[in-house]
Amino acid sequence: MTTDSSIEAREQQLIMILADISGYTKFMVENQLAAVHGQQCITLLIETILREVDIPLRLQGIEGDAVFLYAAHPGTEDAWRQVLEDVRTKLRRFFQVFLEAMVTATDGTPCRCAICKNADELKLKVIVHSGRAVFHSIGSVAQVSGADVILAHRLLKNSVPSHEYLLMTEPAYRDLGWELEGEFLSGEERYEGFDPVKTHVQLMEGDRERTREALYAQPATALASRGRRYAMWAALAGPRAFVEQIRHPVARVGKLRRLAFGLGLILSLPFALIVALLAIPRRLLSKRSARLQAGAGDDSND
Repeated sequence: MTTDSSIEAREQQLIMILADISGYTKFMVENQLAAVHGQQCITLLIETILREVDIPLRLQGIEGDAVFLYAAHPGTEDAWRQVLEDVRTKLRRFFQVFLEAMVTATDGTPCRCAICKNADELKLKVIVHSGRAVFHSIGSVAQVSGADVILAHRLLKNSVPSHEYLLMTEPAYRDLGWELEGEFLSGEERYEGFDPVKTHVQLMEGDRERTREALYAQPATALASRGRRYAMWAALAGPRAFVEQIRHPVARVGKLRRLAFGLGLILSLPFALIVALLAIPRRLLSKRSARLQAGAGDDSND
């Protein structure tokens, strides 16, 4: 039996973006609870990024702990300039929403499992490349392929001495980076089958604490509301994360233990939701109060 799995291919200019989250797997393997909470955390962060994806960006796929996006040339140079402006705005927004979600999860959770204790070690790197790709379809799913797509993925493994950064190739920097705020460091990467790849890298390591400061600068009511939204999401996402761990287990345990854990998770869901709705906003408000008091103490010493 044969199927018509392709539609006439076409080549087009596009911006490719890979947003990759790293740092959680080593903690997920400790036990089943950490594996499920790690799955919850990675799902939260990916969904947070995807909420920012709209026209002109399109989702090509979720590849494990990475998101592959692209924006295609619309056909006219005026429209392309608008696409580039829109994408430029999104690049910084990806880091902003990732860090806001990460800080809320890290500071709000009362859980002391391996992933929750070390959630602050989760990092985001964003790779941006401008090039050409072949557009085709497999079934009803649009696909992009070609040498530039391969190069964009190769760039996930690079020599940057950091785990939290924006990396742009020279073509992407010409299209986008020159109007972005902040310092870019020039570099070069080498991959088999490709000419040396010039890069421009902006390190984001200082943004996490600035995000934390902005979070606690919110009014108490806004901070508590944010905590309740996160609590609701976290409690309801537990069973979904457990199912994902059954399909693609990180912490391997026997079937009986896995079944017992799953039943306990489902039965405890109402209790967990109530506890989370009370505990998470309270923890965030407590941390806010402590920071305000520390700030007031510093001001009085001055």
